[in-house]
Amino acid sequence: MAPTQQQIYARRRALLLLVLVIIGVFVWNSLSSSQSNPAATLSSTSSVSATASTPTNEVVDCQPGVVTVTAHIGDASGEKSSFASDEKPQLWFDITNTGPVDCKFNVGSRVTFFTITSGDETYYSSRDCDRSQDEDLVTVLKANSTISSDRAGAVWERVRSSSTGCGAEQEPVPSGGASYFLKVEVNGVYSENQVQFLLN
Repeated sequence: MAPTQQQIYARRRALLLLVLVIIGVFVWNSLSSSQSNPAATLSSTSSVSATASTPTNEVVDCQPGVVTVTAHIGDASGEKSSFASDEKPQLWFDITNTGPVDCKFNVGSRVTFFTITSGDETYYSSRDCDRSQDEDLVTVLKANSTISSDRAGAVWERVRSSSTGCGAEQEPVPSGGASYFLKVEVNGVYSENQVQFLLN
């Protein structure tokens, strides 16, 4: 017996409802999948932000007069101006970019020199040391910011350096309250200060 008009409508409604259910399930699964992986969305957003914020011009070398150097002497706890007979001074420096923009500057050991004098006489120069392992270290100096070298990186053995070296085997310098001055040169820039200290 042929289906009635009412049965045909009922079947069509059922088929339409089934199609709507299938579409709804598909949309729900898609939304759920997207929400369960926020990292993927974040990664995409981050990538766009990073690209937009990347500067169009590269950091250039520091201009003459922009970098200042400050010499320091002391020990692991900080600066000192007097050293006991069994103390070996540690030498370090600060580098400051006084300019309004970031710039590149070589602060490596290859271009860093410590000099210790007393009166008109130079007692110690790190130029006399074995510099075969010294390296360049080009770093970005942030605008109006200061960085410090490793204070344990340069220790003075309280000896007079010479063409034969600057190690502990060299001739000891006078002590017993003798006064000395430290100055530093970094990549052609001399420290604005000379640090006075005493060896007891």
